[in-house]
Amino acid sequence: MNKAVFLLILVVVGAGLGFLSGIISAPMVFDTPVFISSMGASAVPVTVPDVQGMTRAEAQRTIEGGNLILAGQWTEYGGFETMGMVVRQDPLAGTQVPQGAPVNIFWNVGPLFRPFHPDSVIGLSASRAEEKIADWQLYTAGRTRIPHPSIPEGEVIAVAPWFAESISVRRPVRLLVSSGWTGVPVLVGLSVSEAESILVGRRLVMKIIEERQISDILKQGTVLEQFPYSGENYISGDTVSVVTGAIGGAGWGEW
Repeated sequence: MNKAVFLLILVVVGAGLGFLSGIISAPMVFDTPVFISSMGASAVPVTVPDVQGMTRAEAQRTIEGGNLILAGQWTEYGGFETMGMVVRQDPLAGTQVPQGAPVNIFWNVGPLFRPFHPDSVIGLSASRAEEKIADWQLYTAGRTRIPHPSIPEGEVIAVAPWFAESISVRRPVRLLVSSGWTGVPVLVGLSVSEAESILVGRRLVMKIIEERQISDILKQGTVLEQFPYSGENYISGDTVSVVTGAIGGAGWGEW
């Protein structure tokens, strides 16, 4: 075989191998591309549904029903009319994405400032006050307990901060709650009958040791002083001595 024939055979064989290689590799090059979802399965793209105006639960069902994943639920402040509803989404509705792709939603938690009437919780039990604050869609930061001579244990004495009408949802409300009063009760300023009623309830005895002449008619018949003082320890049956106010006496009415 001469050299020219040998070269011709090599060219023919090379061309044949190139043709076969093209037949094998062509489908791999020109086949329709596929999308790989976050679930790891090959899938055709899907359309992101419109979930704006839905509740979070409805949005989750709709997103997951469309072979997508609810990724994040983010909050935004807005008006009462769309409170609790989805107001934005990412990706936007109508976007083509792979199956299993994540979708984020943004829902309205309501206005930044909420109605707040602190005076209306004074005198309530601490638990009822916390319920009322929650009804205003605010939250509490716990309770501070202090003794109080006249407000019963467990009732709210004050709240902090004290803003009339409205307050930011970012400001927690703390309650000042009475822990009661274990010592001798406060009698000064009370009428004699009120003071005696309180002492009877504590199993104490009241003794009027002086009726002091006064010019202030508003203090007539009230307790001016007491012994022992309020807050001091006592035992059942102890006596509390009081000084009361009385109108009259020598020279009263003279000009």
